Amino acid sequence: MIRKPLLLALGLGFATLATAQTSFELPSNYINNSTTGGMNTLPPNVEGSPYLNDEFKRGAVYMNEEKPYAAYMRYNAYQDEMQVQGPDGISTLFKREYVWAMLEGEKFKIETYDTGNGTRQGYFVELNAGKTRLLKRYQSLFREGEKAVSSYSQDKPPRFEAETSYYLAMEGKPAQEVKLRKKDILEMLDNDASEGFVKENKLKLKDEAEVLMLLQHYNAQ
Repeated sequence: MIRKPLLLALGLGFATLATAQTSFELPSNYINNSTTGGMNTLPPNVEGSPYLNDEFKRGAVYMNEEKPYAAYMRYNAYQDEMQVQGPDGISTLFKREYVWAMLEGEKFKIETYDTGNGTRQGYFVELNAGKTRLLKRYQSLFREGEKAVSSYSQDKPPRFEAETSYYLAMEGKPAQEVKLRKKDILEMLDNDASEGFVKENKLKLKDEAEVLMLLQHYNAQ
């Protein structure tokens, strides 16, 4: 049985998140007082959006074991930053591995990943826990406008194109990009038991659900 003091504490924690408004203020060790800039240099006729969602949505910001803070946020997938709407305007979360955000049911964390020319850090959505994790990366890629090459074609305006990619993060190693397909996933895991599990369950590993099912089995070994 859960004791009454614990129930009260849990209730107060949920109430804090439920009642927070845009007038909240995050501690200074959570936020950078400015964005990375560069948005004002984009052409005025650009199509698409640099944001995963243009509107600020209610979420929560976490730091280590501290209590979560309610926040209104949106993810800038072009500049790879989590923007926060506060009483003094828009700021961004510091890019620290110990600061993460829950936004529309997804956990955004800073992860180290392999670029092919070294390592970098950026925001990923963590899809599972364990020694090997599946990470999802949202990007909004800017494409320059293109002039028509003939009278039969039309100019292409500058635009943002949404792109989603996946990475596998193994303990002690930078995350590696991987395609959601059987050959690539099994090659990266390099595990006979995993191959047997895939065959037994007739998995194609073309979607998140099947890959997560495999990783649950893999992490339990």
